[in-house]
Amino acid sequence: MEMLIEFLVATLVILIAIIAYRFLLRYLSKGGVDQALYCELYSLDIEPASGEVSFYFVCPKTIHVTFHIWKADEVVLQLTDKEYEQGGHLLKFQTSELPNGTYYFGIETSKQKTQKRFTIQN
Repeated sequence: MEMLIEFLVATLVILIAIIAYRFLLRYLSKGGVDQALYCELYSLDIEPASGEVSFYFVCPKTIHVTFHIWKADEVVLQLTDKEYEQGGHLLKFQTSELPNGTYYFGIETSKQKTQKRFTIQN
């Protein structure tokens, strides 16, 4: 009798976990995150990058943006740190300022940190 009760309790716990997991998936798939509140960062057109490149991002509203280039987890260059108006923005960068290799570029705001990978080959 005791084994039957243990089996029923274990089955109930598993069933509750499955139901909770399904609710979580349903909540996340409904767009629980409003994309209109976040900046959108675009990948580079040319890979590997050489010479002058343009980083492009779009802000949904006026927002403070910091734009960095990282090597692994270390910031190697900060391109900007200021308020940007709503709309698209281009940042020009000369790849010869950094040695060849794989880097990450990205934006940081009070609500997000977005990175993209790129390779410099001069």
